[in-house]
Amino acid sequence: MTPLIRRTAGTAVRAFLTLPVGLAAVGLTLTGQPGRAARVRARLTGGDGGDGRDIDGGGEGRAAGWTGLRVLGRAVLGLPLDTAAFVIVGYALFNSVRNFGYPIWYLDTDYHQAWGGPTMAGVWAVHAGGWLLVLALLLHWPVRWLARGQRALDRRIGAGARL
Repeated sequence: MTPLIRRTAGTAVRAFLTLPVGLAAVGLTLTGQPGRAARVRARLTGGDGGDGRDIDGGGEGRAAGWTGLRVLGRAVLGLPLDTAAFVIVGYALFNSVRNFGYPIWYLDTDYHQAWGGPTMAGVWAVHAGGWLLVLALLLHWPVRWLARGQRALDRRIGAGARL
């Protein structure tokens, strides 16, 4: 896997997971577990080393500058970006399964008039190849822009205690 593809896939996965992880962190905060919520949030943003220890040594509830209130603020302020990223990457995942698995879903239909027909191999090649192009453009630019906005918001809210 090339570095560009690896970076793009990593960015898309992180952008996709920001909404459900943020909602889980809000749930933890509202149930009286702000320390856990801070660690969950810090792990998503790369605030800890992946081993569960705080990088700033702040102890429970201050994993990389995140507190319960900051987790709630990040969830509210980041909702438009997080939702857009979740929808776009979710759409990309759904359509990837649909287009790369075209023969599985549409073998029993009349594919002779479909793009790339009259053979199923031609139809699959056109749909899979066309979707690869759309996927590359969709994940490389719009999702990267959304992820950049998410990271900027994380830096401003999560690092506020260290400024």
